[in-house]
Amino acid sequence: MNKDIKIARRTLCASMLGLGGGLLVPGRSLAASARRPKWPLKFSNADFYDSDGTFNVDAAKDAYLVMLKAAGYPMPKDLRENMFAKDWGLGQFTEIGLGGIFWINDKKYNYTSLEMYLLPNQMIPEHWHVGDPAAGIGVKMESWHVRWGKTYTYGEGKPTAKRSVKVPKSQAKHVTALNETPLEVGQVTGLTKPLEKHWQQAGPQGCILTEPSNYHSDELMRYTNPKLA
Repeated sequence: MNKDIKIARRTLCASMLGLGGGLLVPGRSLAASARRPKWPLKFSNADFYDSDGTFNVDAAKDAYLVMLKAAGYPMPKDLRENMFAKDWGLGQFTEIGLGGIFWINDKKYNYTSLEMYLLPNQMIPEHWHVGDPAAGIGVKMESWHVRWGKTYTYGEGKPTAKRSVKVPKSQAKHVTALNETPLEVGQVTGLTKPLEKHWQQAGPQGCILTEPSNYHSDELMRYTNPKLA
């Protein structure tokens, strides 16, 4: 990962986060209480799937909103409506998943502003981005700026001797990018070159990141896990 653009850490005041004990359940109405949810946030994978195994996007959004509220994150009225949440069809949302919102994704002028949300210890699977010259889409380059929480990003380069995260069993054999860059609030890193394989995993409190990049297309993502191809 690109350590040259990493900037100094800034730490959020613990009192702003409302640290403490407690249990929160996905789907619970955020409007039910004006009080900020407290830590630790705990979620059960079963809460995100219907009886037939279908991924419940609404439950996933609710979980992210619980985390955002606990973090004191500004939430515009249309945030929930415009959010996305995905589990890549693996049925392991608490381990493999992502939520967020595209503030801008402009193909014509080739730029994107994306906010990403990761629940505690949630992983984005290893992938890379290709281009589509015929459609006028170049290879995506991106960076990540941590707004809250902590994440561990992994890219190509010299393997880190001891990783800071435990990779879910379903992804362990599909991880090839092993150069670790931990990121805390205010820190930034990004891809070092086009087509670089990369993945990341949130810390125990979860993470909120801003991703500036050129145009994003899900169809141009490629995965080392063939089940996600």
